[in-house]
Amino acid sequence: MPSHHQDYTLEGVGPCLRLVNADELLPVLTAAMPGWPLTPCAAQTQSPEICVWRHPQGYWQEAPALPVGALLDSAVGTACSVIADAAGAYFYRHPELVGLHCGSVEINGQLVIFPDTYRAGKSTLTAAFAAAGQRVFGDDVLALNKQGEGIALGVAPRLRLPLPDAMSLEFRQFVQTHLGPQDARYGYLRLDNTQLASHGQRCPLGAILLIDRDESLNEPQLTRLQPGDGLWQLLQQNFAEHESDQALIERFLPLLEGLPCFLLRYRDAFDAAQWLTKRWGSDTLESLAPASQPHCHTPDVIPALEPTDARQWQASEAAFEFPLGDELFVIAEEGGAIHRLNTTSRAVWALLNHEPLDLDSVSDTLTGFFAGAKFEQVRQDVAQLLAQFYHAGLIKDVNA
Repeated sequence: MPSHHQDYTLEGVGPCLRLVNADELLPVLTAAMPGWPLTPCAAQTQSPEICVWRHPQGYWQEAPALPVGALLDSAVGTACSVIADAAGAYFYRHPELVGLHCGSVEINGQLVIFPDTYRAGKSTLTAAFAAAGQRVFGDDVLALNKQGEGIALGVAPRLRLPLPDAMSLEFRQFVQTHLGPQDARYGYLRLDNTQLASHGQRCPLGAILLIDRDESLNEPQLTRLQPGDGLWQLLQQNFAEHESDQALIERFLPLLEGLPCFLLRYRDAFDAAQWLTKRWGSDTLESLAPASQPHCHTPDVIPALEPTDARQWQASEAAFEFPLGDELFVIAEEGGAIHRLNTTSRAVWALLNHEPLDLDSVSDTLTGFFAGAKFEQVRQDVAQLLAQFYHAGLIKDVNA
């Protein structure tokens, strides 16, 4: 069939997109990135790096991240792919910026950023903050400059569909009212310029939220955490990959480690967004956290278990897990301290979550796991570790 194509430019990127017989994709892209408008431009002598063709089964896209191309079955799925490539092109052209994969909303004149976790969706929480009246800077990517300011790309939040029935009625109504382009899996929200920051708009970072959704909670809980090794690892895995990790840390950790860091636990995202913004609007975020602020725990010198200790140990039901990259942080709710588990202690924790075990059983399992390890040395280390777990309230004697 005859080929018709149109090239488009984006602010901060330049000519970067060509649509070939795919004009019907333009309104979907426009609705998905309303704060970052595509502007028609003269046909480029060299094809732009992102190209989309209409295909009998959907759309065919080629881009630097898709060197052999990809077939996408819906306009919304194609828009998602194009936006990801456009964001990549933006950061490639602006090496002075770092891209953080996180949700970000402006509350009380400051940006709150929250990475995704396996228990809570950053896009859902971002949309919930929009429903609670806060301005969104993004639900997936945020640019960060050397001055510690977040810079919006202008992309609308994208929600997984259908929404769970457990979501609050008010939030479901907000989504229904604002739902824009959608397919069977995802839908973009239509937000105006008071609800969504436009491309290039800046706001100083105010706080980092680690988020966790817990169905057992009656109301949201906010806990103050101290920036530490776990924090920089969290941020490191979210940095755009245009510099080495060491260079990124040297440039941006001084800006980020001074930010207050919190753990927000909640059952319903909209309730949590309302709860936090209502309180922060009338007070400082730090004052909302418990007075006895927990901290990344440095184990005290605790006597190890005796080699003859035969108690059966099991993980405490009250303990709460929060994974960060290759590490695991565990919080004993009653004590409030956050405990960083390395590979060995994480393995022991997993064993005790599975079934009650005594010192010898844990040591024997680990000896088989670590090639060349000697049972006596492993038991000595495990005896120390179990004593620390018990002292912290993370495990219990099942027969006590």
